[in-house]
Amino acid sequence: MENQLQEIRKILGLIDLIEGQYKIKPNHDVDDPLLYCGVADSNIISQLNVEVEKYFGKAYKPAGEGAFFKNFFDRFIREVGGARKEQTLFKKDISGQVCMYCAFWPWGSNPVKTSVRLGLLCYGADERDFFTKKLKGEF
Repeated sequence: MENQLQEIRKILGLIDLIEGQYKIKPNHDVDDPLLYCGVADSNIISQLNVEVEKYFGKAYKPAGEGAFFKNFFDRFIREVGGARKEQTLFKKDISGQVCMYCAFWPWGSNPVKTSVRLGLLCYGADERDFFTKKLKGEF
């Protein structure tokens, strides 16, 4: 797991870009030590999408694509809370038990706002404990 830290930290460089270039402010109410969440004006998401693709490649679940069956049968999508048609979800496998993701979740109540999430998903408790300790304060 130690050798995966470098790749994870490289992807975490997105946080500096998100906050610096796009002026997105973090939501400090998020209580997950392996999740960054900020709120952006929806009009910048297409630009941010280009930057995120440099780290993740094409979207795992692009906006406009339905995810009905994926919400039931895709473990990754279930673990991040499911996906709706208007949401964009990127995934980068770090190992068989760990992946990074980035999600754009437009607000249904306020369509000019979109939540931007960058997280580390660990399928095992050992991995989650390890990365929570090693990456404390980096999200």
